[in-house]
Amino acid sequence: MIFSSRMPLHAGAVRFHASRQADTGPLTDAPVIDIPCGDAFAVIVQLADFRLHKLWHDGRLVYSGGHVQQALAITDLTENWRCQHLSPFDNVRLVIPRPALEAFTDDSGQKTIARFNCPPGTTDPVMFHLSQALAPMMDMPGGASDFLIEHISLALLAHLTAAYGGAPPEWTRRKGRLAPWQEQRAKEYMLENMAKGVSLEQIAQECRLSRAHFARNFKNTTGTSAYAWLQKRRIAKAQELLAGGMQSLTQIALECGFTDQSHFCRVFKCMIGTPPGSWQRMRTSAKARPDDP
Repeated sequence: MIFSSRMPLHAGAVRFHASRQADTGPLTDAPVIDIPCGDAFAVIVQLADFRLHKLWHDGRLVYSGGHVQQALAITDLTENWRCQHLSPFDNVRLVIPRPALEAFTDDSGQKTIARFNCPPGTTDPVMFHLSQALAPMMDMPGGASDFLIEHISLALLAHLTAAYGGAPPEWTRRKGRLAPWQEQRAKEYMLENMAKGVSLEQIAQECRLSRAHFARNFKNTTGTSAYAWLQKRRIAKAQELLAGGMQSLTQIALECGFTDQSHFCRVFKCMIGTPPGSWQRMRTSAKARPDDP
């Protein structure tokens, strides 16, 4: 049985997409697939062991064998590729248009990348875990935070360009920090716009930095990503509103910037350890209980 899902990714104006494909098999008489050409790179991360696969480049068989979990492959889609899946598989595939990659490297102060150097047999735990984070988002339309998607997209591009695009660029080694006014403005802007949502592009503009430099410098300054910082503030505000007992869970979810009540409940339980309704009832019971003698 084949499963397939897809979602757009972005880091500001840099647009690309991810898809997840899985086939539980068994695969018999599997067709040879022509991989569509284009001015882009394909990045494939194996979420599970892939026992048998064949790959042709310009009509020549260049690989026949398996891929372990965490295996990474990068192909230039301006070239001719064909593949044949001969066993069950589960992977995440990124397609990064070359203009999008160039926009990212320009924005982050890197040289233009002509090609990636990713030898056969490469395994990459970083790409694996980022892909694992993306995979469930593809099946929950509207449930994934745009701010989180932007952070993961930026992390994917930063890691790929640093690890496989040549020598690590200078910007990845710097330990720059935000100026005090930039840190204050970034936090103020996120809190002021908590309900309607924010993007890295907007916050970076407030601080007069590029997205990549802002994201790196914010983490160097605060010890956490802008997304994680804002998520903690959203939950803290939700706790205040829950303690007040004047609003419904749906109202609180929207006021704190969550997509809907379901999204709010998932994040709250993940961070606090109990659903918001249960937390509110426990707090109300504690207030009503008389003081111990």
